[in-house]
Amino acid sequence: MCRSIIFLFMMFTIAGCNLSQSSSITPIPTPDLPQVEILAPANNRQIFEGTEFDIDIVARDTNPGISRVELFIDSLSINDATPVENTIEQVFTVRMNWRAIGEGLHVIEVVAYRPDGTQSDTATINIDVLPRD
Repeated sequence: MCRSIIFLFMMFTIAGCNLSQSSSITPIPTPDLPQVEILAPANNRQIFEGTEFDIDIVARDTNPGISRVELFIDSLSINDATPVENTIEQVFTVRMNWRAIGEGLHVIEVVAYRPDGTQSDTATINIDVLPRD
């Protein structure tokens, strides 16, 4: 009986050592991605159908910079923009517009790209298009 208790104690001690070793592994860092943000309109804004409105976007990347921003409505690419003065900008601000077509909820997404094609995470807002009476 005593040997069984000692054996179980040793097994738990060994198992505990293995667990602490696996939790001390350093994760591999992921590279920094470009950042993109939709400044306006606000998320969940209501707009009447047929209204043309601006979408203000800012994209940032310190190295090497932003070469293009792409606008999607309901997962369809409808517009893109590139810096005018330089081929790459570390902070690229752009205003795009869209005419609200189709009643109901629409998803606006924006992605920023580096010159090598590395893309940012997607910035997303929803727009509720209301019928015009």
